Amino acid sequence: MKQINKLEQELGVALFTRTSTGVTLTPAGKGFKGYAEQIVNLVNQALVASHQYSGQRQVIRLGTSLMHPSAPFMATWNQIKAAPLTVTQLSGEPTSSNRECDIMIGTFDQATTRRLVVAVPLGAYRFGIAVTSDHPLAHHSRLALNDLAGQRLLMVPRGISEKNDQLRDAIETAAPDVIIEGTHGRYNLDVFNRTADQNLALLNLTPWQDLHPNLVTVPLDTPLTVNYGVLASRQAPQPVQDFMNRLRQLI
Repeated sequence: MKQINKLEQELGVALFTRTSTGVTLTPAGKGFKGYAEQIVNLVNQALVASHQYSGQRQVIRLGTSLMHPSAPFMATWNQIKAAPLTVTQLSGEPTSSNRECDIMIGTFDQATTRRLVVAVPLGAYRFGIAVTSDHPLAHHSRLALNDLAGQRLLMVPRGISEKNDQLRDAIETAAPDVIIEGTHGRYNLDVFNRTADQNLALLNLTPWQDLHPNLVTVPLDTPLTVNYGVLASRQAPQPVQDFMNRLRQLI
């Protein structure tokens, strides 16, 4: 927030419209964003080219965004430093064929790794329930599954995540009258804004617990967790595949 405020002061224009439910880009912000993305991409291309010209190992591009933060990886990276690394801001929702980056940090399960990506595990995220501070569930220190009885609960639809499907089954068994509403695919910022606007409960994960300023996350009592790690496309170039193999050995 301080960086954005400083940037707006230097530019002399407002880049964001701030409301109680979140932020949106102003027309000036939308225009600036396009140029900023071009600058970041040029810098990344320059880094890759400079290493190639000098005969050094290929730079690995780590994609990051609010929904795919790189912070869980950096402590590990600082210990192993398996290759030159540059961090690039993802402009949209990452896909298995994303060309903006070589690797990213994200969740995965058997279905994901069978179909889309190769993964080097780093750890596991825990589930919580995100609600507004005046929501009845916000006053709990922890939540049992049956505490969700009668609540409108927002989560991804079936078929996207095996662990989410298992947890949905457990919740529906413990709280048969829970009202589960599905998102349109995987989470994005609109999901968190919808949760705050409609005063819903949202099934949340560790890295997103501070993502929205109007939501608090209460830990959920469940043994289920979601694995996260370094992800790369199964069709990644050979240098990236070599990096993933080296990373797996080092970790």
